[in-house]
Amino acid sequence: MANTAKVELAAGKLAEYEQLSKIYDDIVKQARPRLTIEGQGKILLALTDEDHLSQRELVARLGISPQAVSEFVSKLAKRELVTLTKSQEDRRVNVVNLTDAGRQEVEAAAQEVPPFVNVLSEDELDQLIPLLNKITTAMYDDIDAANPTLGVKFHKLLASRYLNQYKK
Repeated sequence: MANTAKVELAAGKLAEYEQLSKIYDDIVKQARPRLTIEGQGKILLALTDEDHLSQRELVARLGISPQAVSEFVSKLAKRELVTLTKSQEDRRVNVVNLTDAGRQEVEAAAQEVPPFVNVLSEDELDQLIPLLNKITTAMYDDIDAANPTLGVKFHKLLASRYLNQYKK
């Protein structure tokens, strides 16, 4: 096990990176809107995992309030990233469907490489990738072991998506 001072320094740097990343995302979003894992992005990711979900199912899967789901779905529909159709079983139920444009938005966001990664040399990337793999593997293991409460369900969905995309 590493010495305590180094562990604390690394934990501090990870916390700094997390906060700086949020600020960076806010600045980039102002310059160029992009998909995030918040709000509307959560709905798009859930529909990418399983399409044709009712708003009630989205509420249950994502742990978001019914009002927020309704608002996010309306905004996504205006952007033509999802469509709303009436359920054939129960005409009172709206089913949310991902459009081709919505699927393309999710895929484009998944392929986007943050420009700040370009400051690293090839050798530095060769060192960084195994370290991040080790950290994220431990995080995935913790997520898998967690209780599947409402909040954890979305995180499992997100972890599953990125695990399948980036794990080699």
